[in-house]
Order: sequence, then structure tokens, then C-alpha cells
Amino acid sequence: MNLLVDFPSIVKKYAVHFEDCFSKEGLVHFKKAISGFIVSENKTLSAINRLVVHHQVNQSSFNRFFNNQQFDLEKINTSRLAMLQVQEATRFKAATHESGACLAIDNTLLTHWGECFDHICNLRDYVNGGYKWSHDLVTLYYSDHQTDYPVYFQLWEPPNWEAVAEYLRQKDFPIREDKWQNRHTEVQKWKNYIRSRYRLGRKKHPGVVQLYQTKIHIAERLLRKFVATYPELDYPVTLDSGFTSSELCQTIDEDLQRTYVGALREDQKLILAGNKKRSLKDFTTQLVAEHLAQDTKPVFRKVGYRLNGQLKHLYAYTANHRINQFKKKQRLVIAFAKPDLTGTPYYAITNQLNWGPSNILRLHRQRWDVETYHQESKAEGLDQYQVRNSRAIQSYIAFVVVTYSMLKCAIHDDELLSTIRQRLQTETRFTLPFLRRLMQSEALMVLVEFIFLKVQKGQSLDQILQPLIEAATY
Repeated sequence: MNLLVDFPSIVKKYAVHFEDCFSKEGLVHFKKAISGFIVSENKTLSAINRLVVHHQVNQSSFNRFFNNQQFDLEKINTSRLAMLQVQEATRFKAATHESGACLAIDNTLLTHWGECFDHICNLRDYVNGGYKWSHDLVTLYYSDHQTDYPVYFQLWEPPNWEAVAEYLRQKDFPIREDKWQNRHTEVQKWKNYIRSRYRLGRKKHPGVVQLYQTKIHIAERLLRKFVATYPELDYPVTLDSGFTSSELCQTIDEDLQRTYVGALREDQKLILAGNKKRSLKDFTTQLVAEHLAQDTKPVFRKVGYRLNGQLKHLYAYTANHRINQFKKKQRLVIAFAKPDLTGTPYYAITNQLNWGPSNILRLHRQRWDVETYHQESKAEGLDQYQVRNSRAIQSYIAFVVVTYSMLKCAIHDDELLSTIRQRLQTETRFTLPFLRRLMQSEALMVLVEFIFLKVQKGQSLDQILQPLIEAATY
């Protein structure tokens, strides 16, 4: 376990952007938390408090900082975004093909053992399979060819279906009495029923959304907030299949007047001639057969696009189609990675009916930046909290996002990196894991220097080490 007798260089450099967000004592707690997320392998509050020995406080004081939240998380996030705008490499770019600037919407499960957390729910894990006790974090994410980071984020909260039903009943929206009476004895049947009634009821009584926001509603709120705050930034929005709903796409297209590139599942239905509905899977099978036939023109064509300076190739079919539940026609791309059209195809749509497949596929692939963020931010502790109440969980997540953003700034900070290189006599690499290891090495060097200076002043090793050991094992 590393011991910190000073805050890491990255924290000292960038914490100044947050000075007006905290009291004097709160700023020390904040810097301690960020330092722990960078350096410590154990991201619990108790481990972080033991780690930072030069600002050792009672554990309960550090816990109260998270639980009582005497600070404004919205202000902290605004300061974080302002910090990112200082450097050319990390600021928001103009929406051009050269910059590659876009937004992505995605969610990730923050899994835990047990139910003793506010708003935790037994959710299906689509990545690893099964159901797990989790929080679900929805993120609006910025990405360009130089950098990427979260903009806004919000935890999804499980619905209070009784409150939803009561609201709809008061509005004279029909709720079956037998379902209502058996809601406590046939819980799953009740949830399935009221969920379907909610979907219909919110169209006639949109006020019910105040009682329960789906992840689609959260995504819409985050996008509206971005457009209102940065109206000049006309970024395309990339969506995975979980967020490519007709409802959200219509909002992006008609209300926000922005471009979107979404992903579809193979069971999504196309509406073909004569209003016949056919799944994307079956439609693709037909296209592949036509392509491979000897006497027909190629249906899939080789398409190239550049992503982060690298040329990628796919084999794509592109046309405008009617998609089930979508009000307007969509530009559809079906693409394979291999020229023999084997393997799993990509399905992408956009509201830009004149776009070529290259731009659509580039944006479709660029959405992967947010997936990488979820992996890297979990290394910083995003899902390792043990705090239980909602306020503390929100603070913890917000500080992990600040940590990630500081590291993103540091990657492009030539002055800071030069100082670290000279001090540690090592080369720096442009990856977040390497920066974390670099800060761990710096912490070790600072500790050795601290002990050396104390010895030079005549103190014995026992005198020097005993307070450190006591602090670390408090």
C-alpha cells in the first residue's frame, strides 16, 4: 500500500479549478478523494483516508464529507467542464468531419453485493448475463479525434409503481382492479402490467414522467441540457441499440434539430412494399443471397472510413427505409467486417437521408469511446463505492468523473508531463493506466524523500515511521 505524504502532481495542478466549490476543509477532503482514486488500489473511503497520512482526519469526518454533501455537485461539474476547456486538445471542438466531434449516450451497470444501497435494483446484465444488484448510470459523453470525456451523467432510479398507478387512477386512466388488488401477492405480474399501462398512460398524461423517468427520459434531459447550454455546438448524437428508440430519435430530430446515428438489433422490423414487416435479420439474409448470386450486381460495397487516423474497411449496404415505429424514413446501413459477408453484421440508422455509409459507420464506431470510458473509469473506482445513501453515492461518482477528467487533461499537459519526467527520470506515455502508475511511483519517491529529510534532521527511523504506520493503520 502506498502512503501519501503529499498530494500527487496532477491533483495539485488541477484542484485549483475547484477551489470555489468547497470550504477550506472540504477542499482538503476533495483533494484526498481524488488522490485516492488515482493512486490507491482500494477505492473505499476508509482505505483512501488511511492512504493520505499528511492530512489524516477521523474517518467519520471524511465519511460526513460524502454523506452530508455540503457542496453543489452541479457547480463541481461546471468547474470540471471549464477545466477541460482550458487546453486546446481537451476543449469542445467545432462540429466538423476533421475534428470528429460528437456526443454519445450510453449507460453502464455499477454492480454490488447485497441490497443495502439506496435505489439499488436487481437489473439484467446484458454484457455478462444474468441479473445483478446494480445502479444504472446514464452518461452523455463527448468525443473527438483528440480526446473524450463525460459531459453530464445521472443515476437511473427504480420506479415506485404504486405511485404511478395512483397517479393514473386519479386521472381516470383505466387500471384493472384485479391487478391493483393483487399487486402485493403477484408482484411480477403486477410490474409487467403497470409497466405497459405506464407506456400508454404517459402519452395522455405526460405528468406521470415526474414520478418515473426511464433511461430514455434521462438521456433526453441530458441532451436538452447540453443544447440549451451550448446551442452553438451542433454535434451529431450516437446511440447504441438500447437508446435507439423512435421516441428519443424523434426528439433529437424534431425538437433539438440534431443529427443522430443509432444502432438497431437484428429483430427490429422494416416496413417493406405493401406494408409488409420483415426483421432485419431476415432482410439481411436475403441481401446476402442476392449479393453472392453470380448474375446480379453487388449489393454490398467496400467502404472505407478513418477513425483516429486509421483507415478501416467494411462491406456495406446503404438505402433509405421505413423502420417500424419510426415516423420518418431512416438511412439504413448494414455492414460486415469480412468480404465474404460472414460474421455478425452492424446495423446503423441516421436521420440524414443523403449521407454516405463512410460517415455513418465512422460515427457508429466512434461511439465505442464511451464503452472504453466505462472500463477505464471503473479502474478509477466508479463501481467500487461502499457508501450506502444516495447523496454519498452521487458524490463518489462525481469525484471519480473529476479524477478521469484530470487524467485526460494531464495527458495533453506538456508542462506538467515535462516536470514529472524530469523528477522521475522516465518517459511518459499517453494512457490513463500509465499515468496512474506514474503517480504511484511519484508517491513512493516523495515518501522516500520525506524519510531522507527527516533522517538528515537527526530523527531516527522509529520516530519517522511510527506516526506513518499509526496513520496508515488507523
